[in-house]
Amino acid sequence: MGLALERLPDWPVAMTREMALAYTGVADAQLREWERRGIVRFCMRGPRGAAIAARSSLDAAVHSLFAAAVDDGTIEFDD
Repeated sequence: MGLALERLPDWPVAMTREMALAYTGVADAQLREWERRGIVRFCMRGPRGAAIAARSSLDAAVHSLFAAAVDDGTIEFDD
């Protein structure tokens, strides 16, 4: 694992598809699903017309994955 804290990237406020995949760590199919559902939107506003998505929408999409996992109806028992 072990990337040193000083070696972690400073993520931009908007990212290309390749950067968004690296940032979120999800599969391309998951990113496309978020696009299809309108959760993440890529706009042709990047350098040389590149499609970019807002980091905040990527953060919200990842958060929704974990929220869905908590709300999946699984019953947990205390030890």
